[in-house]
Amino acid sequence: MKTAHAMQHTDTTSPLTITGLTVSYGQKPVVFSVDCEVPEGSLMAIVGPNGAGKSTLLKAALGIAPRISGDIRVYGQPYRMQAHRLAYVPQRSSVDWDFPTTVLEVVLMGLFHTMRWWQFTRRRHRDKAMACLARVGMDAFADRQIGQLSGGQQQRVFLARALVQEADLTILDEPFAGVDAATEKAIIEVLKSLKREGKTLLCVHHDLSTVSEYFDHVLLLNVRRIAMGPVQDTFTAEHLQQAYGGRLNAIQLERITHPDSSVSQA
Repeated sequence: MKTAHAMQHTDTTSPLTITGLTVSYGQKPVVFSVDCEVPEGSLMAIVGPNGAGKSTLLKAALGIAPRISGDIRVYGQPYRMQAHRLAYVPQRSSVDWDFPTTVLEVVLMGLFHTMRWWQFTRRRHRDKAMACLARVGMDAFADRQIGQLSGGQQQRVFLARALVQEADLTILDEPFAGVDAATEKAIIEVLKSLKREGKTLLCVHHDLSTVSEYFDHVLLLNVRRIAMGPVQDTFTAEHLQQAYGGRLNAIQLERITHPDSSVSQA
């Protein structure tokens, strides 16, 4: 007979379901009545202009930002009951990089929910953390102070912290912001490998030109939900114009929605 925990992990309910989410700072809604369902095993982007509520939506879903209304379900249950199945990579700008800790210690923090304080230095935990650092190309920096790293290196470390949790759902807030091209390539390769392993990933993303290459599903957001679904059906010129208020011209739209044809014509 399966335990309750095992039965949870065979649940086919959506990894993240957001229903009627509204968040307001002051009198102005930042996110208004948004519904979103993240498909199992997808690599999904949240896309929209500055101020569209992308990061706020994630923070409200995680309970970091207060919501006025809305229901959040992780694998069909309240977030607090399924928090162990989820990993979160915040924006780099929200992290105190002067905190005196090493790269290895940052990654080990991802195991706090499974460890007691006296287990912190167990060899198997350290080996697991080192393996995750190796996966993002940062194992040689394990003893380095986190504040001594470049922006791209810091982002890789936070991705390793998410990897060590072995979460079913990983949420990333602008993982490619302010990183170099090599780091961006390394990160997307890790995310795609996680998708191949059956994991689900949800990213706030700002570079429209790489959406079609990196993601298979997309949520277009501008305070309200504009469109959501598979990239090939949803990431269209019409929906982009709605999301960005008509600020994209025809040439930009062609390059964004048909990047391969744009390259071949150049």
